[in-house]
Amino acid sequence: MSQKQSGGAPAVDFKLIRPKNYFANERTFISWLQLAVTMGGLGLALLNFGGDGIRVRISAFVFETGALGLIVYAYTMFWHRAERLRRGERGTWDDRFIPIVVVIFFIFATAVNFGLTFHKKAYTPPLDNLSVVTMSWGSKAR
Repeated sequence: MSQKQSGGAPAVDFKLIRPKNYFANERTFISWLQLAVTMGGLGLALLNFGGDGIRVRISAFVFETGALGLIVYAYTMFWHRAERLRRGERGTWDDRFIPIVVVIFFIFATAVNFGLTFHKKAYTPPLDNLSVVTMSWGSKAR
């Protein structure tokens, strides 16, 4: 069943631990989705409770875009790893690049949020006496 490889480590029959690997793949997928939901929740909280203005919308957009990107990544990696499991491939299953990218993105999104919040010269569009500029689709209400 298992034979000794060079170096003294026993060779593992991949077919025997297959369900364990499928469940590990699903747990990893769910873990990435939890992080995406948290990131999306931050964006929605900014949008709903952050006040009015373009600065809040930009910050919320950055967080929501990151959340959607993370969902797409988690989905593609889940199916890619599941396909590798079906084929019985061996190799590395870890991902060393994307967690670093996610941390850098969180730092970037937080910096954008703080930068837009504490900006000294907030942009205010010019208003004339006849119309009021609204934030919905850039149209003017009369």
